[in-house]
Amino acid sequence: MNRLGKRNLNGTLLTYQQAAEKSNLGINTVMRLAKESGSLIKIGRISRVDWAKFYTYVSSVYGGEVG
Repeated sequence: MNRLGKRNLNGTLLTYQQAAEKSNLGINTVMRLAKESGSLIKIGRISRVDWAKFYTYVSSVYGGEVG
């Protein structure tokens, strides 16, 4: 499969890797929190994280800023 040459970290839907880098959390933690928060979006076989929903959930539950 061909990979995209450029990725936009300012997008609304992020890969697990992008969400982990942006939040400074591990990928497994991001996967777990995305499922808990309901911010996981499946498009065919790929998974994306709705960053706004993810960030709001983590901020409200854990009470700190993520990134």
